[in-house]
Amino acid sequence: MIGSVARALRARAALLSDRFGREAGLVMLSRVLQNANGLLLSVLIVRRFGLAAAGTLTVAAVAVTVIALVGTFGLPYVFARMDAQMRVKNALGFAAALAVVPLSLPFLVALGALAAQTHEEMLVIVLLALGGPFFAQGNLLNSLQVLQGKAGDTVIAPVANSLGLAAAALFASSYILFAAILAAFRFGGVLVAFLRLERAPFDIPLFIRQAREGCRYLVGDSLNLGVDQITVLIVSYLMSRDDLGLFGLCRQILTVAETPGWSQMQAKYPTVVADPDGAMPELRRLMLRLGATCAVGAAVIAAPLGLMVFHLPRFVLFAPLILVSTPIRYLLSTYDLHLRAIGALGSVNRISLIRAALALAIVPAGAAIGGALGAILATVLHVSIACALTARASASFGPRAAPSFAEAGAAQ
Repeated sequence: MIGSVARALRARAALLSDRFGREAGLVMLSRVLQNANGLLLSVLIVRRFGLAAAGTLTVAAVAVTVIALVGTFGLPYVFARMDAQMRVKNALGFAAALAVVPLSLPFLVALGALAAQTHEEMLVIVLLALGGPFFAQGNLLNSLQVLQGKAGDTVIAPVANSLGLAAAALFASSYILFAAILAAFRFGGVLVAFLRLERAPFDIPLFIRQAREGCRYLVGDSLNLGVDQITVLIVSYLMSRDDLGLFGLCRQILTVAETPGWSQMQAKYPTVVADPDGAMPELRRLMLRLGATCAVGAAVIAAPLGLMVFHLPRFVLFAPLILVSTPIRYLLSTYDLHLRAIGALGSVNRISLIRAALALAIVPAGAAIGGALGAILATVLHVSIACALTARASASFGPRAAPSFAEAGAAQ
């Protein structure tokens, strides 16, 4: 029986490898592990320190999400286009990974001072928010590892994260110590992974030039993510810490559902850059199917999590509502990737500005009217509008670039 199960698992792995590609499959594995770590982090915090502590984690996630993006300096977009030896790219990535930590600290301290209700919570927010530099370093690592055929190494940082969670659960006597132990293990894993990459001597002028180029790609993302996190801060004043914690847990299960899509985007970006018209139709179909599958899978996971782990019946009801947006988010990412691949950054930035304004209007209004449920429904509405706008912009760059949002759904 064990042999039959093993053969079935190998066959399934081979099928996934053929469908998604080896590099994308390995990156997805590391992302799945990283998101399993995120779920485990939430479970440990809720069980050890209470639902209000999950609200603290939700506040820290504001910095984590923003810094995970801007802390890369846009270099993952540059590496695929850059005509240079891999050892030069590795040196640029390592320099960015070192720089992001000290550059982030003032923002982390300011966030803690602004959002914390006690001095202890302020320190916890800062320590947990160090996940932002950690995930930025991971994004840099993943892009470099994929480009040089070392996607298997993408699991190093997630494994270190898992070890950090285990150590924190075993040895931490307080929330502060828990967050400190976790941060130490995370950065240790990143260091080990970078030491496995051959690096050229560091070239400061080259780093500045490439970082400037990369930052052009971050304008739209910075608007989207920055405003998204500002809305979380706003709703934190409109909801109780328990409601905020529930909203944060629902956002986290949504992040789990989005993980395979991010893996596809990261692995397929060089291909779309090389041949956008040829790569987009199949990628679009794949992403819509994958998004629907992941939404269903995450909803199934949410039921036992809510009932047996978090002991939150409302989570069982609310999680599927926010997961409805998963296929839409996958299409949104696909259309956005197409615009970036063809260099239509002006369109990306204009749409991002509109999305930001809509988010500030819709999500806090939903939270004010309906608490956590209102915020969730407003989130789904916002991403639906954003996808329709981005699909229209993508379609405007040629008859083969992308169909409309409605046409993409009908084609499935």
